[in-house]
Amino acid sequence: MKYLVENKLYDTEKAEKIITYSKGIKHEGMFLTTYPKYEHTLYKTKKGQFFIHIGKYTEKPDISYPDKNYIKLITKKEAKQILEDLNEVEKYIEIFGEIEEG
Repeated sequence: MKYLVENKLYDTEKAEKIITYSKGIKHEGMFLTTYPKYEHTLYKTKKGQFFIHIGKYTEKPDISYPDKNYIKLITKKEAKQILEDLNEVEKYIEIFGEIEEG
């Protein structure tokens, strides 16, 4: 899919797909303590820009939330934090290089 953001083209077919994961997001106008979960896919363009595509609703099949279809630009620091939060050590090393031991 192609998206136009800040006068630049982002194409999920051309960008490097790093990882897909499920994460809750807040719906506008909803007052929930838990947020419906959607498929998030982290990408990196050839120019080094990271972005997340937010897509399908991934939770309970008996509850109907509409799927999403948009991207969000993120920083390198945010991309690192996502991989750290998911404990994706191998992906982190693959994208950002070796990690200092604690």
